[in-house]
Amino acid sequence: MCILLMGPAVASVAPFQSVIAIEKLGFGNAIYAFVVTAGALFSVLASVVIGIVVDQTQRYRAILLACICVGIVAGFLMALWPTAAAFVVVHMVLFPIAATTFTQYFALAAVAADRNPQLNKDVGLSLVRAGFAGTFAITPPLWALALARGADLLAVYWTLAVANVLVLGVVFWMWPKDTGDGGGGSGLTFGEAVREVVAPAVLIRLGLITAVTSANGLYNILLGLLVVTRLGGQESDIGWFSGGVAMVELPVMLGGALLLRRVSRVSVILGGAVIYAISFAALAVVPSMAAAWWLILPFGFGAGIILSVPVGYIQSLVEHRPGAGSSLISMSHFGGTLVASGLFAGFAEGIGYGGVAVVGAALSLGAAVLLFVLEGGRVRPREA
Repeated sequence: MCILLMGPAVASVAPFQSVIAIEKLGFGNAIYAFVVTAGALFSVLASVVIGIVVDQTQRYRAILLACICVGIVAGFLMALWPTAAAFVVVHMVLFPIAATTFTQYFALAAVAADRNPQLNKDVGLSLVRAGFAGTFAITPPLWALALARGADLLAVYWTLAVANVLVLGVVFWMWPKDTGDGGGGSGLTFGEAVREVVAPAVLIRLGLITAVTSANGLYNILLGLLVVTRLGGQESDIGWFSGGVAMVELPVMLGGALLLRRVSRVSVILGGAVIYAISFAALAVVPSMAAAWWLILPFGFGAGIILSVPVGYIQSLVEHRPGAGSSLISMSHFGGTLVASGLFAGFAEGIGYGGVAVVGAALSLGAAVLLFVLEGGRVRPREA
């Protein structure tokens, strides 16, 4: 329920964020990239701290409530005061804290799978991720209809604020008070927990996954800008395209989880990265919006894999530490945003939005190949 309610909040803002900042509020490319980069960096730090504290204290519910409240403040601040200053505060400080709720849901899903041997963790995590994708399939098209009828684009923040209020109610009234794993805490000091997360074997693999998924972070930055500045599309087209991609992601995420019973995670990730990279590069060179619509199917197929399968892979890097695992997921997600914003800041002025998309696609594909080699080029899962 939390994922299904939180989804519209994120899906209302994410596809339009760059257009709001650059086209509505007058940010330059470099300033916007700085805001996104700083916010992503703060998100990484916040997610690590919160993940460790969750493992130490097992206070899932209290920490979740606090982070949701931050999201409520962020949504109403931007809705009531839609200025450049508010955008900076919201997207650099408040959203990064509120966004940790997303990975906390994965932490609890991992706890549930650990406590019930009849649950397959990969399938369970993919179902949670698919629920989130489902809201992306519905929300942006609804905004496309609203924008086509003259709605103000900045109204997306009202949806975000209200959705967070609803999530707060669900967690407060329905979330189990005892959601620990029965172990009474990790037993690690803060320093020991940090060293576990930043172990070289973990960081190398996490860095490669981060580079793979950075293509999606770059897609979130560039989609709206490519549509309105290069492909001749309208603001409403952003919503339709984003929703279409998410609609394709749904069955792919579910099917990908079942595929993992026969094929290794890294093989599936490599296949998804190949498809996504080709689609992203194609979006950069197609001549018009009419041609871009044909990319929805391969885009969604690739995205469905690189957004869901890495979740289980990352969780497996720190088994039996659901909070730390969730912090690694956040590190990967926001690290990908950090890489994406760095590429945008470094190359947008020189090679244009399309050129940045090609560079991001190449980086993602290269990282997937390196990850596959690092894991020994294994095609079959370890269990086999």
